[in-house]
This record gives sequence, structure tokens and C-alpha cells, in this order.
Amino acid sequence: MLIVTTNDLPGYEIRIVLGEVVTSVVRSINPFKEGVKALRGGKSDPGGPASLTKYRTEIIGKLGDAAKKKGANAVIGMRFDTRQVGSTHMELCAYGTAAVVLQLRPDAGDDSKQFKVDASHSDASAGNDTSGSAGSGGR
Repeated sequence: MLIVTTNDLPGYEIRIVLGEVVTSVVRSINPFKEGVKALRGGKSDPGGPASLTKYRTEIIGKLGDAAKKKGANAVIGMRFDTRQVGSTHMELCAYGTAAVVLQLRPDAGDDSKQFKVDASHSDASAGNDTSGSAGSGGR
């Protein structure tokens, strides 16, 4: 599954736009960890950034699964949204546009720079699994 934060894909042809995909997870906020920050010299929980990265990676994976269910092999224009739900929970939402894309490759024997469709990416389930790294490139 190809998941990108950009709105276009150089080197790919968008064949079908399948519509918006949205996923959401709710995670608890541990008020005890933040409450003891006075004991750490006023610093926030040192594990906080790692937890947020883990949550983002998880939600990107769920977004890819939701797009696959629609028959997509890519999510274009992926974004994150967060909000606090009450005093003890946070919601993390990822969304984007599910699409079927085909990777283009230059014809090695043709100097006109025309592109051919790479048939190995024509199946909606084909493609590189970049869901673990794609979300970090556009933030």
C-alpha cells in the first residue's frame, strides 16, 4: 500500500479515485504520568513522543487497511488530526483519498520520454508497503 501526504504522485498514474478513507483511534492519557512532572523538574513524560509516533504508525496501518477494503492500492493526501476527548482520552484520526494507481516507467529504448504502464502494479493489491515510512515524510 502506498500512502503519501502529497496530492499527486510523480511517476504514477491515478487511474481511479475511490473516495475518502478515514480511520480513528482513541487512546487514554495517563494523568498520573503528567502529574509527576514536578518530580522530573517540570519536564513532560519522556515516553510521550515515542507513544505518539507509535499511535501515528498504527493509524496509518489502519488507514491502509480501510483503503484496501475499497479496492485501493494507494492513499493520496494523507493527513492527521488530533483532539482531546475529555480529560483522560485523545483521538487520533488519519484520512486521505483512496485511489488505484499504476506506476509508470520510461521505455528504455525510446528517447521520446513517453511512459509505459508497469503491469506489476496494475492489481489493486500490488505495490510497495510504505505505510511505515510514508507518514513521516510529509510532516
